[in-house]
Amino acid sequence: MSHDQAIRQMRENLALLSSEIRESAQHDTLKMIVSATAGAVFALAMSWLAFTLFS
Repeated sequence: MSHDQAIRQMRENLALLSSEIRESAQHDTLKMIVSATAGAVFALAMSWLAFTLFS
């Protein structure tokens, strides 16, 4: 493998790795947002229920 081919292969590998990292980070961020939203909705629902039962 020539020097130019090795550099080209390394660039392709880095581009692929970069793409995989970006997709993984986006997926983790989405899971975190969904989880936080679900927790907030649950807390609001429990607050509303407690307020209606105890007032």
